[in-house]
Amino acid sequence: MILSKIFISIVDIHAKQKLLVDLQVNASYDVIIVGAGTAGCLAAYSAAKEGLGKIALVDRKTKGQIGSKICGDGIGIKHIEFLESLGYPLRENEVVRNVIQNAHIISPDSKTDFSIPIQGQLAIIDRHKFGQVLLNETINDQITLFDKSTLNSIEQKGNTVEAKFTTNKAEPLVLSAPLLIDGSGFNSKIREDFGIFDEYAKVKDDEQYYCYREICTLEGNVPEKYSDSAIFEFSYDITKGGYMWFFSRGGNEYNMGTGIPKTWIKNLSPKEIYQANMISRFQSSTVLNSGGGFVPTRHPIPTHVKDNIILTGDAGAIVNPLHGGGLGASLASGYIAGKIAAKVVPDQTVSEEGLWIYNQKILEKYCQRYSILDFYRILLQNIPDVELNHALAEGYLPMDKIFYAREYEQLMHLSRKLGQIWSQLPNQRFNLLPNYIEKVHQMTTKYPASPDGITNWQKEYSQIYSEFQSKIAIKK
Repeated sequence: MILSKIFISIVDIHAKQKLLVDLQVNASYDVIIVGAGTAGCLAAYSAAKEGLGKIALVDRKTKGQIGSKICGDGIGIKHIEFLESLGYPLRENEVVRNVIQNAHIISPDSKTDFSIPIQGQLAIIDRHKFGQVLLNETINDQITLFDKSTLNSIEQKGNTVEAKFTTNKAEPLVLSAPLLIDGSGFNSKIREDFGIFDEYAKVKDDEQYYCYREICTLEGNVPEKYSDSAIFEFSYDITKGGYMWFFSRGGNEYNMGTGIPKTWIKNLSPKEIYQANMISRFQSSTVLNSGGGFVPTRHPIPTHVKDNIILTGDAGAIVNPLHGGGLGASLASGYIAGKIAAKVVPDQTVSEEGLWIYNQKILEKYCQRYSILDFYRILLQNIPDVELNHALAEGYLPMDKIFYAREYEQLMHLSRKLGQIWSQLPNQRFNLLPNYIEKVHQMTTKYPASPDGITNWQKEYSQIYSEFQSKIAIKK
């Protein structure tokens, strides 16, 4: 009799647990956040901090794998300090591996070296630890994590969005909410595959780099310039418009890699370029971690909101077009999206019109500057080494000043000053630049105040880049 009661009690507990699971996996939330990386965690954090009480945070990886990603692992110290001010114990958990003191931008012939003292403004981090600290410090009673769940489909149902995820269970995970925030990274199905966002949001092959990266220890006598430095090298002959990087992680450990435009992957291997032109410079090395992946490198997409969906971070291609760096933009865009979610969901103003303020904030914070930097990216992808060597040596392409023009007004002032020189050059790649930069400047300063004006605006905006690209492209 006692055993029978115990058995019934156990069955009852299991039934209640199953009911709880069923309620979780087929439930309504205030917001669904796809991707538990940098953008996703900051969106969840700020939404919860601002008062949303029921947040679903979903990721395709296991909880312990979240944060593992192939990238350069660089982030501005100001972003580390911002996260620590929110309560994320990054340095306590040894997330910061090194603080970079100098940057170098080197010409293809190695004769011009822009050496830039950056005075500890750039941190090189342990990417996995960074992601784990963000995740573990973000999750609370307001936020439910669903790991090992891959987005399969989205369906609009009245004022809600229903998202279905494939899991390791027989039944799919089905979640619904009035708002969905996409922080799923560059391979976003929402941006590319579901027909929600149009052609202007899609990333073309020449607007993304395929990268190969190794974290390794270098042995023997390593030249001084590689110590405590971030080094960028550009060469069309080697990378066909891509780049190579060497980032010191402190001591004799380095994050090194190369990226090439996706248009070249049938002809070139970034791993082979890395082996032939980078790691071969050093006496010997031990590989600690390696891998490859794609990063977006393009002008900002025209809109990051559609209906009741917001794109953040790499999912919205909010990255620096010159080198694909996007950690800072990911945390900022996620944080902004979460704050907006906490306002529009309780107010029941979730709509494209209601979310438009996100576009305006991201435009001001990142996209105006990135829209101009993309012309420099297109130039670097389409300039022979002999022309680039001359431009860098003569100073009419000061990559150090371009890289570290961190404010939009500063970048525009520099570009206009350089434009006075470029317009006098016989080289079409340069003398066309001032006109096209001004065209996009005019476009971004007249960004539509509502979704009603975006159709014509995005067509004209995108056409400017297409024209410039077609006029200066190196014929293959």
